[in-house]
Amino acid sequence: MKKGIAFASLFAVFALFFCACGAQQGAQLSAAATDAILMVNETLYYGTDEVGPMGDAGCVAGKISSAVNSGEIPSQNGESNFGCIGNPYTSDFGDGMIMVLMEDEAYHVFHTQNPS
Repeated sequence: MKKGIAFASLFAVFALFFCACGAQQGAQLSAAATDAILMVNETLYYGTDEVGPMGDAGCVAGKISSAVNSGEIPSQNGESNFGCIGNPYTSDFGDGMIMVLMEDEAYHVFHTQNPS
């Protein structure tokens, strides 16, 4: 009986530790996404912490082709300030929004208006 209680207590400690680490990593990824900027068709798109499904493969408009340093403003089409060279982004269907595959392997929502 005591072994079962000790095991359950140990399991609870590990679960809390991993949940706390996961939340911290999620916060870091959200912060990185909100600082992200991508230029597509002469338009700057600003990252948000929103994620969602990309849609079908026909939605892909291109791939990130180059990157500037974090904090810099991209100046060429297909250029980001968050790396991810080779990752796809979707078309803007007139709503000022695209989806971009980022390092966390999620499609993040980007808008033409800077949310900050």
